Amino acid sequence: MNNVININFNDSVINELNEAVDIISSKKTVAYKYFNGCSLALENYLTNANFNEEVVNEYQEATQLELFS
Repeated sequence: MNNVININFNDSVINELNEAVDIISSKKTVAYKYFNGCSLALENYLTNANFNEEVVNEYQEATQLELFS
């Protein structure tokens, strides 16, 4: 008998915020989508899930290269 239990750790709220470019508007969207518009409930959920906001939005600013003719 096999007693292995597969647990899916994919959290749609955390995944959506991890993929966000604009964290402020994404939080508003996620609060509306999953928490009936209550941003306080979202913040409580993120605190309990140990969500670190600084890690989410790490990107390098790209510069436009000049075109020479």
